[in-house]
Amino acid sequence: MKPSIKSSPNWINHIRLIGLITFFCYFALFPLVQVHANEPIAHSSIKLVTSHLVPYSIQEGRQQGFMVDIVREIERRMGTHRPVLFLPWPRAIRNTRLSANHIIFPLTRTLEREAHFDWGIKVAPIDLVFVTLNGQQLDLEQARSLATIVVQQNTPFEQYLRQQGFKNLVITTSAASIQIRMLQAGRVNAWFTARDLAGYSMKELFVPGPITYSKPITSGHVYFAFSKQFPQTLKTEYQQIFKAMQSDGTFQQIMDRYIRN
Repeated sequence: MKPSIKSSPNWINHIRLIGLITFFCYFALFPLVQVHANEPIAHSSIKLVTSHLVPYSIQEGRQQGFMVDIVREIERRMGTHRPVLFLPWPRAIRNTRLSANHIIFPLTRTLEREAHFDWGIKVAPIDLVFVTLNGQQLDLEQARSLATIVVQQNTPFEQYLRQQGFKNLVITTSAASIQIRMLQAGRVNAWFTARDLAGYSMKELFVPGPITYSKPITSGHVYFAFSKQFPQTLKTEYQQIFKAMQSDGTFQQIMDRYIRN
């Protein structure tokens, strides 16, 4: 015959023991649970997003890009070391627009983008130019008469030329390598891009001269841009550390590794 509960004091003691263990474990772990629950969700889920765009951010290569180097130094000084995520450029922009916890770089200001981002840190100037390999230094009107100009898709480079009414564009998804090959093969007459991007890419791919750059057609700046609802205290910390890097010479040391005028 099976023993009843009354006749099983060992069973009752076993239940009591489990209850005591549960009680003490709960209160022993309670402070840890509270700390995790009180951790700011926005701060713990910050995303640093970019795309392959030399010399600003380089997904693979001997260098990482000056904006990657800058943001990693900021993170090092903050003691956080968040990873840099390389995404397709349209996705990086979309994620930053739709989320409250993203930093995107290198982003340039345009009328279409202006209201969708917090332009928190102005990093460096950017000049847009025409690049040729035949010695011709183009201006805007001369470029209109060319048969073909190659430009990267979904960039301010493409947007600017379309706003100027250009119809002779060849659109690619590559930031540099395909455009350079097309220039070398004579498949396009010119390349419209950022001056620093072109100069760095030409050196990396060992393109022989002559390489001719137009005078700046239009100019702006590249930014670390923040989501509109980004945590204000964290943005302020980023800005303060960036200013400190400018003051102590770290910023210029990083820039000199990539851009020499």
